[in-house]
Amino acid sequence: MGMYKVLIADDEEIIRRGIAHFLKKDPDIQVVAQAEDGEMALEQAMEYHPDLLFVDINMPFLNGLDFIEKLKTVQPDALILVITGYDDFKYAQKALRLGVFDYLLKPIMEDTFYEALGKAKDQLGHRQKQAQYLEWARALVEKNRPALIAEFLEGWLDGRFTEAEIQERISALGLELPEPVGVTLVHLENKDNAEIGGEWDEDLLFYAAENMANEVFQTLRPVSTCRNSAGELVLLTAGEPRAVWEAAGEQLKHLLQTHLPVDVFLTRRLGDTLQGLPAAYEGASEDLRTLLETPQLVRDAKKYIEENFAREEFSLTEAADYTHVSPQHLSRVFRQSTGITFMDYITRVRIRRAIELLRDDDHKMYEIAEAVGYSSQHYFSSAFKKVLGVSPMEYKKSLQKRGEPNP
Repeated sequence: MGMYKVLIADDEEIIRRGIAHFLKKDPDIQVVAQAEDGEMALEQAMEYHPDLLFVDINMPFLNGLDFIEKLKTVQPDALILVITGYDDFKYAQKALRLGVFDYLLKPIMEDTFYEALGKAKDQLGHRQKQAQYLEWARALVEKNRPALIAEFLEGWLDGRFTEAEIQERISALGLELPEPVGVTLVHLENKDNAEIGGEWDEDLLFYAAENMANEVFQTLRPVSTCRNSAGELVLLTAGEPRAVWEAAGEQLKHLLQTHLPVDVFLTRRLGDTLQGLPAAYEGASEDLRTLLETPQLVRDAKKYIEENFAREEFSLTEAADYTHVSPQHLSRVFRQSTGITFMDYITRVRIRRAIELLRDDDHKMYEIAEAVGYSSQHYFSSAFKKVLGVSPMEYKKSLQKRGEPNP
C-alpha cells in the first residue's frame, strides 16, 4: 500500500483542522493541500492530483457540486467524500449521483469518519492493485513471453507471490500447468570440476540443456522451464504417469552427459496440486543438495541398488564388485554417508516400491513381494512391518479407508 495524497476543501477552518487532525493519525495519508473555497480547491487539485478529497457542499465562489462536476472532467478517478449538514442533505444525494464515493454529516463524529476513511482506503488499494496488474499485463506485450514465464515461475517457487497473484499471472500468461505437476531439478557440473568456460559458457550450456529437456519431456507436455538462483534448470511437467515421468528424467540425464561436457545431477518430486508446487520444489532442492554432498561411491551404489533391488539374491558383495571396492569399504562409506546400513537401504527401496504397488488393486500380495525382491510373502510382510509398523495388508486397508485413488 502506498501513501495516499489528500485535499481538504471547506470554508470553515475548524472543520479543516478537525479533518487534518483525524488524518494525522493514519500513516498512509499525506494531506497535500487545504482550501477554503471551491476555486482554490480546484487549483490545488490540478496541481497536486490528490487521491482522496474531502469536499464541503457549501463553499463560496464555487460550491461543492460545481467543483465536483469540473474536477470529474479532468480527474475522473479522484475519490471524493462530501461534507454536508442536515439542511442541505439533498445536495449530498445529488453529489452521489455525480459519482462521489461517500458523504459525511456535520458534526463529523470520529468513529463515522474513520469508517468512511477505511472504506475509501480499501477502494484506493483495490485501484492501486488493478493499476499494478494492468501495468504488468502491458509489459507482457512488450517483453518476451518465455522470459516472463521463467521470471514468474522463479518468483512462485521462491514464495514471492500470494495465491491471488499466482492465479492472476497464470491466467495472464496463458500458462498451462497440469495437476499433479512434476518438478525436475537439473544441476550441471563441469566434468573436471572447473569453472565452465571456453566453447561452453554457462548460458550456452543452460540453453542447450533446456532444448534437450523440452525434446525429452514432450510426452509430458506442457513443459515449463526456468532457471533458479543457483543456476539450475527447473522443469515443470505433467506428473503422471510416474513411470513415464521418471524414465524421461533418466533419458535426459543420459542425453546431457552424452552431448555436453558435464556431469548431471537430477532430482524429481511430485506436487499433487498447484498449491503444493513450492513444497515439491523445496523437496527436490533438498534432495539435490543431499545428492551433491554424497560421495560418488555412494551415488554409484545407490544407482545400482535402484536398478537391481527386485532380485532376491542382490547383495553387498555384488554392489562392491560393481563399484570396484571391497564389501567392507563400501559398507563403511555407505553408512558414514547415509546414516543407515547398506542392507537397510535396500529394504527401504524395496518397501518404497511395494507401497506404490499396494495402491494398485490389480496386484496380489505374493506378486508384490516377488516384484520387490522377496520370494517369501511372510518375509516380505515381516520386512514391511519392521519399516512402517504395520503389515502390507493393514497398510492397504488404511488406503482403502482413506479412499485414496489409484495412481
